[in-house]
Amino acid sequence: MSDYRTEEEQAEALKKWWNENGKFIIAGIVIGIGAIFGSRGYNNHLAQQAEAASTLYEQMLVASRTNDSDNVDVYAKRIIDDYQSSSYAIFAHLMLAKLAAEANQFDQAETHLRWVLDSSAQAEFKHVARLRLARVLIAADKLELAEKMLDVRKTGDFSSRYEELRGDIFVKQDKTDEARQAYQRALANGTGEQPVLQMKLDDLGRI
Repeated sequence: MSDYRTEEEQAEALKKWWNENGKFIIAGIVIGIGAIFGSRGYNNHLAQQAEAASTLYEQMLVASRTNDSDNVDVYAKRIIDDYQSSSYAIFAHLMLAKLAAEANQFDQAETHLRWVLDSSAQAEFKHVARLRLARVLIAADKLELAEKMLDVRKTGDFSSRYEELRGDIFVKQDKTDEARQAYQRALANGTGEQPVLQMKLDDLGRI
């Protein structure tokens, strides 16, 4: 405003500028405030969704501890239907896969585990799903598919479990030497179930 010589000229110029631009400023302020409260509302919505999913998950776990498979199924499916994008949906699929595998319903178990494998972005969840799926495929005598499932370059902290399952496949294929080597590698990694691995290795000596 320093280009204007008097306060009156400055006031008139400011009034004119406001008349031309004020409505846009107000609109911007309204939009900004709306965005802030909209973001807060959205975050509150997410928090409520997470809390609801968590409650259902706790109910699912309680049902699991009491061997109430019917209610486990009910709670798990509610989580999957209503909160599909949450981590709880992954846990629900893993639980349903466990129940299906225990009932020898290997196709259903495979479906749940492949969902986790395809849907999760976290490496840990992918490893868990991949290993459990390999076990299901081994139990279903789909050994070639199980081998492909274990064909992973980066196994991280799960390397012992991958080797153990390779050993299980070799046992089913009557490849005793290869199984022994796989179990030994699993033991050497030291992150698996050591007593179980040792027992499997000892059993090979009796073959």
